[in-house]
Amino acid sequence: MAALGFFSVVLPFLSIVSFTCFAACRAQQHRAFKVLAYVCLPVGLVCGLTPIAVLTHASPL
Repeated sequence: MAALGFFSVVLPFLSIVSFTCFAACRAQQHRAFKVLAYVCLPVGLVCGLTPIAVLTHASPL
């Protein structure tokens, strides 16, 4: 049950943080921040889509 709470609460929170980091780094002018932005984007996508995948996989068909 704790794993379901992790997937349902913590990962969406990390997704929001990663997307905020993406937006903040993308707005900067320096090239290093733009590279960091494109590291934050896939992390946010994985964290955001993992709970959906876990719930879809765990639900009985």
